[in-house]
Amino acid sequence: MKRPITRLLALFVLAVISAKAPAGLYDDESKDATSGDLNNQDYWWAKYDAMMLELAIKQHQPEGRISVELGSSIRRLNDLEKQFPKHEGIKKWKQRAQEVEKKINPDANRSEYFNPNCPWEESNFAQAWVNYHHGKMQYDAKDYEHAFGLFQNVKQNFTILLKPDRMKEYPEDLRKWVEDHREEVDKIYSELKEKTHH
Repeated sequence: MKRPITRLLALFVLAVISAKAPAGLYDDESKDATSGDLNNQDYWWAKYDAMMLELAIKQHQPEGRISVELGSSIRRLNDLEKQFPKHEGIKKWKQRAQEVEKKINPDANRSEYFNPNCPWEESNFAQAWVNYHHGKMQYDAKDYEHAFGLFQNVKQNFTILLKPDRMKEYPEDLRKWVEDHREEVDKIYSELKEKTHH
């Protein structure tokens, strides 16, 4: 099944709308973090990949496709580990990803897509999930301009995801996550629009 937008294109779009925030006085503090969520978009992509990896294994999704996703995921985790060398969560995600990668049949078909009930490569859901969590941290940090761009993307993707039958094959907990956060997303987006005068 061909996806409407490739993961590569999705990542390019995210890079454009979520340019790195300028360095600040206290940015170095997070480098010593040993646990907890980080105000870093790559961190949230890594967390998303870790969540989707477990879902894909649980659903017995095509192992060749899992390998494709793990390639980019492990590269991201390598970069994150250099940036946050003490963070135990990042280390555990990397260890798990490498363990799974070693078990994958090298001859497994890499071009066979995931089934529709695994949205790992679904750009609308992936962007919504990552940008929501990263945007919330930007909002809490009072970086309203950056948060606005992220929540604008979340709102656009929620509009697509909430169309009738759009998520009908998703696991119930993922579908419910979108439905349960609809009002909050609208509220935060409206607040950010007002704060940033967009």
